[in-house]
Amino acid sequence: MALWFLLSLLTVAPVAWLFARRIVGPLNDFAHAADVLGRDPSAAVLPLHGPAEIGRAAHAFNQMQSRLRSFVDDRTAMIGAISHDLRTPLTRLRFRIEEVPEDQQEDLRGEVAEMEEMISSVIAFMRDASIPNARERRDLAELVDDVIEDATLLGDVQAERVESAIVDVDPLGVRRVLNNLLTNAMKYGGGHVRVRLSVENDCAMADIVDDGPGVPDAELERIFEPFYRSEAARASDREGSGLGLAVCRSIARAHGGDVALFRSPEGFTARVTLPLAFDVGRRLA
Repeated sequence: MALWFLLSLLTVAPVAWLFARRIVGPLNDFAHAADVLGRDPSAAVLPLHGPAEIGRAAHAFNQMQSRLRSFVDDRTAMIGAISHDLRTPLTRLRFRIEEVPEDQQEDLRGEVAEMEEMISSVIAFMRDASIPNARERRDLAELVDDVIEDATLLGDVQAERVESAIVDVDPLGVRRVLNNLLTNAMKYGGGHVRVRLSVENDCAMADIVDDGPGVPDAELERIFEPFYRSEAARASDREGSGLGLAVCRSIARAHGGDVALFRSPEGFTARVTLPLAFDVGRRLA
């Protein structure tokens, strides 16, 4: 009897293994595609293979991805077109300013120039967002080191700890995020800035810490709104459109990460969180 069961097991086991592999393989691909969609909305669609039920689920997933991409592209194009068209009435306003009393012209020109700068910032952001760069597998530590090296020419920036973190990112976009946060820290943070890069679970976290007062707790989220500038930023008379942090968070979230501001015992901190490369994150998990 035991020999009979053993022979039956040896006969059925290979068939069961092949059947399980046929089911599990497409499910792994499906999980990978869902994770990649969260990191890169412009990623390639999921190939259709496997059992009929998996194929239907993959087809529905691909349709959802296509609709999301179309929605984002349409919204981006619409905002860009509106911003572009606003330049026409601003040009007419410039001519009409000549008709008002001279003591009011300077203030009006300043308002129009500020509006044009904001529109130019929106158009530049829409252009960058509508044509995303290809993702590359890079060590985030190298990008952090490059940004710190450039920033040391402008101020006191110290790298406290930089760990290796393999990520799939748009290098130019991530450099833009890090450089923007470093520039803000040097502008408003009292001059001395510390940078750390660490890995926790399946995420890389880059902390930019300064000694400045930061922003009030009530504004920690509001400061990410487009065109919003804190009272301290407006009082400093430094140039800015209020789009920098909004762009940083948009780029980070397009990679499946985020940007957050908070206070810590070490100082005011801006944290950039990015997911590790898919296979690297799975190994660490």
